[in-house]
Amino acid sequence: MYKLLKFAIVLLTSFAICACGSGGGGGSDLPVAGGTVTPSTPSTPSTPSSTSTPGDLGALTDLGDLLGSVGHNWYYTKAAAINDAGQVVGQSNAGSPVKAAFMWDPTSSTMTELGIHSGAYDDYYGLKTTPSTNLFIYSEAVDINNSGLIIGHSTTGTGWPNEAEKRAFLWHPTFGPIDLAPPSYVDSNGNTIIKSYSEAADINNLGEVVLTADDETGRHAYYWDGASFTSETLTREDSSTLDVVVPVLTFLGRILGQDGEAVAINENGQTVINSGGTAVFHDLNISPNVIESLDYLPGASNTKAVDINNQGSGRGHIVGTSGNRAFFWDGGAMYPIDTLGGDSSEAVDINDLDQVVGNAKTADGSTHAFLWHLGTDGKGVITDLGTLGGANSYTVGINDAGQVAGYSETGDTYSEGGVTVNVQHAFLWNNGTMHDLGTHNDFFSYPFIPPYPTSEAVGINNSGEVAGNSLTINSHPRGFFLSPTFP
Repeated sequence: MYKLLKFAIVLLTSFAICACGSGGGGGSDLPVAGGTVTPSTPSTPSTPSSTSTPGDLGALTDLGDLLGSVGHNWYYTKAAAINDAGQVVGQSNAGSPVKAAFMWDPTSSTMTELGIHSGAYDDYYGLKTTPSTNLFIYSEAVDINNSGLIIGHSTTGTGWPNEAEKRAFLWHPTFGPIDLAPPSYVDSNGNTIIKSYSEAADINNLGEVVLTADDETGRHAYYWDGASFTSETLTREDSSTLDVVVPVLTFLGRILGQDGEAVAINENGQTVINSGGTAVFHDLNISPNVIESLDYLPGASNTKAVDINNQGSGRGHIVGTSGNRAFFWDGGAMYPIDTLGGDSSEAVDINDLDQVVGNAKTADGSTHAFLWHLGTDGKGVITDLGTLGGANSYTVGINDAGQVAGYSETGDTYSEGGVTVNVQHAFLWNNGTMHDLGTHNDFFSYPFIPPYPTSEAVGINNSGEVAGNSLTINSHPRGFFLSPTFP
């Protein structure tokens, strides 16, 4: 913590810190009138053991927005993640910057703006004689740990919403945002170079971060311990020099000659990376570090990991998809995860009890959320979580209580002005029941504003609290929080 305190004050000068905003804390329970909702029958109805009516777990709390304008609460707010304290992070309309990273706290129902990198993406340190005009205009938060440490990015808007130009940061409750610069290297002229692109992928509860960044030879995965910094001397175009403070990064494993993408880190110092069409396990606790590729399932030509947990007698277990099958990896052995009668499955998340959730095709070609675990005989057991009445359902996460969050078609359609979409609602699956979370709308002050006919969950914490977004017909999001009360 001493190293963090020493250098964080220096790093704060690299950011434009915006004033905090507060959002409305009102909530709602059921959708309001608007457009036309028409019941329909899917080709092959499939439901879980039981479903609920929308809102049976309680009202969805509106996260508000960073503009906080009374009577204009239709502004963009997109939730991305939630921690065990119920704090939600994401991105909201902010005015300046246009869209900004936020953290919403359930104890105060207020939204805090997290700031944005100052300067230009392609000349972050101002080394060029002619200033760049490629400035950062957006920031976004993507994850938060249980200590309130947040990772996110500032972006230029290029390619939005799939941003192509990013600069990662860590936001600390005491020190504010800290630049996560790419690694440095020395070029053929003897000058120290730091490139522009860095993307934070995951943060664990120890504050350790894995990120993807541009370096001398390509784009690769790196680890940061959350505390160590060093000073580098850069040379400006006018030959003067500039000293900058940057995090000390550790290069993570990859397939030789290929780029690498950081995926996740557990609390045992173990990471997983995607590289060269396969996944790579890297254990930082063993010297020399253990680096192992996961390879492929029979018949597959690619493997992609999505998460690593804290189980496995000190070695985390990894989940992902190899070819057209989800997998569970245990120290070298890869267990294929079956489909639900169709031709493919994909893993999405794993908890510390080795329960895996994902999505799989059914015999009729629909997609259903599933829950999977190893049985006492060492064979996989897959459970179809069903739907809320429509054809398709999808999962986004599972907590250590085995509760699952996601979204599902309801079997209804929403029509407005001749445009029709399938209605989908966020769900929380608990002990055999898929609870319909509905959408939220009742914070509106003006009745002519269209409602949110659909919704999605984006995360669930270990208390069963859910973060998500209600969505308009054109997928304009408005973030919500739910602290469920089970019947």
